[in-house]
Amino acid sequence: MNICSVIVNARPENAPGISDLLNDMEGVDVFGGVKEGKIIATLEDAGEKALADKMAAINNIKGVIDVAMIYHQEEKDTAMEKEIV
Repeated sequence: MNICSVIVNARPENAPGISDLLNDMEGVDVFGGVKEGKIIATLEDAGEKALADKMAAINNIKGVIDVAMIYHQEEKDTAMEKEIV
């Protein structure tokens, strides 16, 4: 499983609609920054190419200025199933 965090830059007036579109995408969660036009989101996917495709799809949303990856981690599925204490 791949997990990454991204900043989706958009004009503040476009950000609420873009945030809604992101929330509708499978494996995408929005955490904030909408008001400022710097949408903070995480992307989860099973494959590296799929993650790149998802970032490209986000970048192609009308009103998105750019998408910047901030963090990326790849874990085997078994490692993700361990309980965190």
